[in-house]
Amino acid sequence: MGNPGPARGSTITTLNQTQSKWEAKTLAFLSSQGWNPKGKRLLLAVSGGADSTALFYFWVLGAGRAFNCPIGVAHIQHGLREDASHDENFVRDLCHRFHVPFYRCALNPVERPPRESMEMWARRERYRFFTETAQALALNSHSPSLSPGDPVFILTGHHRDDLVETVFQRLSRGTGPRGLAGIPFLRMPGIVRPFLNRSRAEILEYLKILDAPWCEDKSNRDTRINRNWFRHCYLPDLRSREPDLDARVFSMAMHLQKIGNGLDALEADADILVRDDQGRPCLDFTTLAERVESNDSESLAYWLSFLVVTTFPRARSRVVTKETVDEFCRQWNRPWQHVQVRLAGGMAFKSENKRIYCIKVESDGIGMDVVGKKRCSYETQRVILDGEGEATWAWEDQDYKLAWRRYQRPQGIEFPAATEERAIFDADLFSSTLQIRTRRDGDRFSPYGVHSHSRKLKVFFNDKKVSIPMREKTPLVLNEETLAWVPGFGISEFFKVTDTTTSILELVLTCQNH
Repeated sequence: MGNPGPARGSTITTLNQTQSKWEAKTLAFLSSQGWNPKGKRLLLAVSGGADSTALFYFWVLGAGRAFNCPIGVAHIQHGLREDASHDENFVRDLCHRFHVPFYRCALNPVERPPRESMEMWARRERYRFFTETAQALALNSHSPSLSPGDPVFILTGHHRDDLVETVFQRLSRGTGPRGLAGIPFLRMPGIVRPFLNRSRAEILEYLKILDAPWCEDKSNRDTRINRNWFRHCYLPDLRSREPDLDARVFSMAMHLQKIGNGLDALEADADILVRDDQGRPCLDFTTLAERVESNDSESLAYWLSFLVVTTFPRARSRVVTKETVDEFCRQWNRPWQHVQVRLAGGMAFKSENKRIYCIKVESDGIGMDVVGKKRCSYETQRVILDGEGEATWAWEDQDYKLAWRRYQRPQGIEFPAATEERAIFDADLFSSTLQIRTRRDGDRFSPYGVHSHSRKLKVFFNDKKVSIPMREKTPLVLNEETLAWVPGFGISEFFKVTDTTTSILELVLTCQNH
């Protein structure tokens, strides 16, 4: 528990002057963003942590009553912590005390797709539950002042510190103007962040004013998690050098959000999305080509997201990530422009008749980047890994076949040495795209068992006494641009199976003469 607070069953009913000032500042921020909560139905996302607990008290005891807002609470148990049931009971009791409807969902981490990080999976499932609950509530109304169909807004406890951490995380991996805008105040469908202008310290101050308890998630101290490293290691030192850092980053983000809204309006005026003869929404190759060729990833992300939500209105546009756009451009620039890019939620972008569609995928076997057998002379082959499958191609006088499958790591498995044809890897370290090609000048490799930095592949071949003709014909398997496997000679140290591995990727590469 983050704060001892009052005894269970007690209530907090007195609004003192300090509390009123604190709440007035937040209400002023809502007004500056053009969002009036009067009479709106609200679904509060409450985990039990300090931020969401403050959100609960703010709306249930203060603003919600003042603006006559019917309120419900959504709580999700991710199944990732042993004490998660304690948090759920805390939130349930809180709702019971103040007579607030309580909706919960329990997740099973085993259901996480192999390629998706635990953090991304938890976030996606969390917002899916919030959105579906809000949609269900919108169909029913228990208030005489509301009618079925009125929107239900989802409110989260994100604050200014969260926004700053998000901006720096995105900076560290590269981003554009929309990425630097951080966390938006309002995101469709109807997700609002009323505390976005308040710091974490201010939220704790508000809970102290109320003498209100909350739950502390110990995993928030784990600096192995990227966001926590920024929160506890990187940003504190930077803030000591630049005391007004958060205020300046927040101001920049708010400006960029306004610019982003303007860019979205300009994109909408471009009218790129069309419908085919059957009325299906799609994107035309000609107009997309201009954006791919000019490397306009921001515009591509906008239109691909727009295609998703137009085709499947209940889908979230956030399924289109930077990696999605990069993969789309890689496939687009192939000679035969055959595009099939897998998305979360069982969807995919697919090229058909010089148009791009968003489709539902009935199974994991969506297809692969290499289609059929293509005669070439040692050209780079790209393979999309989905579920279990195989791809074939030909290089000069030899036919090649790459087969793959993913499966949960068996208990007690020992890492087998790579054979000439077969190797296994930690699946969670792989993206969905592999490259198969022969060597190039400058290639580097980190052999399994060698914990030092990577070295030139040429030096590795020299040590193995590999002949020049063999070097030129040996197929190399790369994950994105990193060399993962030299068939017959071993895998990279970076992709090995360890005690923490949860999913296995098995590759089998065979070849034979024509």
